Amino acid sequence: MVSHFGEVIFPSSRAFWDDEDEYEPTDNTEHSLELYIRWLKDKPECIQKFIIIEGDPLIPFVEQCLCPKMEEVCIIENENHKKVSVIYHIDKQIYVCVILPLFDTKNAGKFVNQIYDLLLSSENIISILCCHISQFQSTSVPEIASFLRILATKTVNVSKCGIEPLEQPNIVFGVGAGVLSYAELIGKPAKLYILYIDSFVLDSKCAEPILQVLTDEIPCKLQPKFKEKPFSKGNLYM
Repeated sequence: MVSHFGEVIFPSSRAFWDDEDEYEPTDNTEHSLELYIRWLKDKPECIQKFIIIEGDPLIPFVEQCLCPKMEEVCIIENENHKKVSVIYHIDKQIYVCVILPLFDTKNAGKFVNQIYDLLLSSENIISILCCHISQFQSTSVPEIASFLRILATKTVNVSKCGIEPLEQPNIVFGVGAGVLSYAELIGKPAKLYILYIDSFVLDSKCAEPILQVLTDEIPCKLQPKFKEKPFSKGNLYM
């Protein structure tokens, strides 16, 4: 069972609000993100599987390994006409939505609202999120390069997946988490795979768990190895 991510929890008392909040304008529409969907091909009326890929390390993996012949069919842009997401057609009625690094995850709720019609027309919804292992909270952290955890809606039997459910007090956020909550509300089957890696780049070894998942989910030949892109982050946050 999935809990509802993305909820706003207000303080029980105004004593917990910052003093500056009293002087902030109530109308923040000028800072509101605007998203625009542009279909390059006909919009699908029915989707067998809708797969959402999120997390910077997964992008080169998708580009090189997921499916060499995938076709770009939809672009989602922000108000500055910068791409924040791309939807690809993989095979038959299978579509992959890649969340690009430019997208700010604090706007995940608005993104989910923009693609709600695609979620409604999807028979199965799969989200894949990549996180650094330092974000995994547990008294027993696996001492391996990468491992998977899973969250799912009530209609999915997680035990058949052969992957341990994400235990408390771990928290996930972003588009995948929002999509999972929305799927729970509308009664759609959905799964969220969280790939934890011990590096800031995804190499062939770390990608093995998620590669196996995609092999089972997508009926096309995947490239098992890929060239890692160099790590280019300027700061390290622990």
